[in-house]
Amino acid sequence: MATRIDFPELEKAMDGLLESALVPERWAGTLEAISRATGSVGAHIMPAAGKFSPGFLTTPNLLEAFDVYFAEDWYKRDFRERGISVALAKGIVIEHDIASEDEFRRQEFYTEFLARFGLRYSAMIGFTSGDTLLSLNLQRRVDDHPFDREEERILLAMRSKLTASVFFDRTGRVSHLNSRAERLLDGDIRIVDRELTSGSQEETGLLRRHLKAVLGGDTFLSPAVSTPVLFSRPGKAPLVIRAQLLRGLPADLFAHSHAVAIVTDLSERARADGDLLRRLFALTPQEATVARLLMEGSSPRQIAEICGLTYETARGYVKKVLSKTGTQRQSQLISLLFGLKI
Repeated sequence: MATRIDFPELEKAMDGLLESALVPERWAGTLEAISRATGSVGAHIMPAAGKFSPGFLTTPNLLEAFDVYFAEDWYKRDFRERGISVALAKGIVIEHDIASEDEFRRQEFYTEFLARFGLRYSAMIGFTSGDTLLSLNLQRRVDDHPFDREEERILLAMRSKLTASVFFDRTGRVSHLNSRAERLLDGDIRIVDRELTSGSQEETGLLRRHLKAVLGGDTFLSPAVSTPVLFSRPGKAPLVIRAQLLRGLPADLFAHSHAVAIVTDLSERARADGDLLRRLFALTPQEATVARLLMEGSSPRQIAEICGLTYETARGYVKKVLSKTGTQRQSQLISLLFGLKI
């Protein structure tokens, strides 16, 4: 049977997990998007072992089931706990790793609890936050097709998006780094004495100031907070780094850290739409080209070489683009265009 997982939609939905960690109000919408993309009826994130935090992250349609789960102590006799060791070993567990068809018919967890809400099949994706084992649970109904091995493979491939790129402690030192962020490290961008550094001392200093402002509780109106930091890479598009404090329930889940940074590799972004740039900001064709090159990380001197302009002329175009877009620096322009999904 063909998979019910919409891979492009799932990838898009998983990208929203980090943003939800930064803006707790987005959790429900992000989990609903993940649920739709995986052909599930609902989704939630909970500790896979140990004490439950005060609250949990779930799609609204599972709230009633959770009320019963705790009120009637089903969490103390959850048949699915036997899957924790599997999740630890391979990162994901599906219902048929836990129970047989016979157990679906006779285990009270299935017959008395899940059946009350028309639920049965799940996929539980394990991930860690510091020393805490968490689980992203996807839930399907009794009459749905259970998660199969092909879907397990797809979900396991998406698992790396469950943790944020770079976490920082209260002093701005790196406290946790996921595999996606590790792959971006090279000879120029490194972690030295637990500090994320660029080959440029100026860029490293900008990140220090950015983290200090974020951790110090400066408002988003502060340029030091609102302006992302660019880490240049010779021969490659730069990285864009934006940090924010962890707040609310996500702060409990990611308790080892005080701030988290989204690291965006500009080489993975689609090229800016020149026609759209011209319409939005009344740019001339040449200015739109310069705006696109700025977004891709080119310096004014590189723009001059690419466009066959003198350095002073290229600088003049850069100033016009920044003025028309209401920005003051290249990093602010990139942030603006990201927000517009250009």
